[in-house]
Amino acid sequence: MSNSIFLQKDLIEVFAKAKNVFVFTGAGASKESGLPTFREIDGEWKRFDPMTFATMEGFVHDPVLVWNMYRSRQKQIAQAQPNPGHITLACMESFYSDFLLVTQNVDDLHERAGSEKMVKIHGDAWQMRCLECSGIFDVRDQDFPEEFVMETLPKCPNCGGFCRPNIVWFGEYLCAETLCLATHHASICDLMIIVGTSGEVSNGYGFAEFACDNGAKIVEINPTEGLLTEYADFWVAEPAGEALPRIWGEVLSYEF
Repeated sequence: MSNSIFLQKDLIEVFAKAKNVFVFTGAGASKESGLPTFREIDGEWKRFDPMTFATMEGFVHDPVLVWNMYRSRQKQIAQAQPNPGHITLACMESFYSDFLLVTQNVDDLHERAGSEKMVKIHGDAWQMRCLECSGIFDVRDQDFPEEFVMETLPKCPNCGGFCRPNIVWFGEYLCAETLCLATHHASICDLMIIVGTSGEVSNGYGFAEFACDNGAKIVEINPTEGLLTEYADFWVAEPAGEALPRIWGEVLSYEF
């Protein structure tokens, strides 16, 4: 494993010669846009108890409290802008014959940067899901009150049932179809790029192991070591917004 902030010829060659690319991003990818992570010393789970704000039990106990927290997160996301890391990943899509970006993030910064070949395995902060009919609805343009009261909790436009944030909470399963798609791409890729994730959630769902089994090269871009670093052939210990644009500039000028 290489741990260096300097561009290396073999690292650039790995990017330049890859054909099937799997990108796996976490909260660190959006930290440079001003969105706090969850697990770091100053992360959101230090301010908000995950058992209260990120479980079905917590939601049932006090849905108003939980919705207020997610409404606050929506405001943070709305005020944030995609950083150079997001933009670079979006530019990479058209370069490779097969490409998939799998993100644990529930913000929309990848989409706003232009990413289209992607899936969000932990849900979407701009969606709500009905507890009665399971309908999923975008709330981006809805004008919810600043402070919720029980009568004004989000209701399903179809059946009138109460809705929850469309987020995968602790103790819940990922969408099987989405997980299968991500696992398939991790299993066939020849380059896996890990960006801004500690790998602590379900050990990264085994994506790095699947990529390793296929003989893929693995590049981690993260200022700090995580649980997936052991799989990395290259570890670039920098924020993605700094490292990715520089690496990509070298890739585009690479001479085959």
